[in-house]
Amino acid sequence: MKIWLIQTGEPLPLQPSVRKMRTALLADILIARGHTVRWWVSAFEHQSKKMLFESDREVDLYAGLTLQILRGWGYSRNISPARYLDHRLVAKKFRTQARGLEPPDVIIASMPCHHLAFEAVRYARLRNIPLLVDVRDLWPDIFLTRIGNPLIKKIGQLALNSDFRRVRQLLTAADALVAVSNGYLDWALKLAGRPGGEWDRVFLLGYQAYSETARPSSPSNLPSWLKGHEAKKLILFIGTFGVSYELSLVVEAARQLQSAGMEDVCFILAGRGEQEEMIRRKSVSLTNLLTPGWIGAEEIAVILQLGYLGLLPYTNKAPQSLPNKPFEYLSRGLPIISSLKGEMADLIEDHGLGLNYASGDLDGLCSAIESLLVNRGLHTKMSANTRAFFKEYGHADKIYSEYAKHIERLACADKINNQ
Repeated sequence: MKIWLIQTGEPLPLQPSVRKMRTALLADILIARGHTVRWWVSAFEHQSKKMLFESDREVDLYAGLTLQILRGWGYSRNISPARYLDHRLVAKKFRTQARGLEPPDVIIASMPCHHLAFEAVRYARLRNIPLLVDVRDLWPDIFLTRIGNPLIKKIGQLALNSDFRRVRQLLTAADALVAVSNGYLDWALKLAGRPGGEWDRVFLLGYQAYSETARPSSPSNLPSWLKGHEAKKLILFIGTFGVSYELSLVVEAARQLQSAGMEDVCFILAGRGEQEEMIRRKSVSLTNLLTPGWIGAEEIAVILQLGYLGLLPYTNKAPQSLPNKPFEYLSRGLPIISSLKGEMADLIEDHGLGLNYASGDLDGLCSAIESLLVNRGLHTKMSANTRAFFKEYGHADKIYSEYAKHIERLACADKINNQ
């Protein structure tokens, strides 16, 4: 089959060092099953805030995979008018360019971006092409979560009225809805105005685990920024330094542990983003906190192998879902310290995957960390739990093989229904 994947927010696997995420992992499985994939992407990389391509173009990345690149304007902040306008331009370009290509057999449109997903649904309905919407974030709801003032929030809702209407229309018109969590699927079905059906499913984000042999064999294999700290208990945060995370709280936790004389501990905040300067400024006097910047897949593999705990330090305004990060930590047996509520908190509690704390609670964060530093038996038990949970529920090969089969069944059922 010819399959279109539509997703503009992931790192593109242009280099071996880029860690593949949901759409790239799904593309690989689909290609391995004999399909050809056209992945519609943005020329602008969301994570680094860099323009990777200066014009619209096609790139045959490897056998079976073509990148259809759409150039927007770019933006510097995740929640901003510039990002909104960038997404509108990319969606408009899709509407124009899709008309000149051979239609696919099936389309999988990720949301966000809802502008692009809406255009994909409209394209599919005009041509009677089966379409599945993959709900990965609650847009445009997320734009209102940062607003505390009820009056301003109401004004924001009115300003985004056309966006809410567009989301309802695209979810209603989709042949199938999948999501990264039960809560997100429930949200999508509610907006679509229908109960869940045969084709509506949850496929967790999961993670592509590194080989067990990836552990560095000698100090020369270590990243230079890690040398001298590799024997310590590494407490990790890997990701974008966006406003959804309470990274200042992590810095203060590192300060408290340093003041308490816990010298065998080192925090690693690996990434880039809006809070980068704040982190560097507040951590200047700390010897137990490293900020290596954005790191590639090989360095991620090293610190996950050597890691002791994984942090999910979300604000209380963050969407309550099952993000990428926990699966990354779980893949290497790292117990999780999390402030997420809802499904993630329940999984941690029910399966013994780590400890929860309340967003904004510095003492709670420090207490959770110290509990797993001091009680080695508890850490060992939770580490075993995380490995078992990942093997059963989080391995990307398992998740995306089932996802690919689901897509194939949907496409075949649509052909039979239209005969």
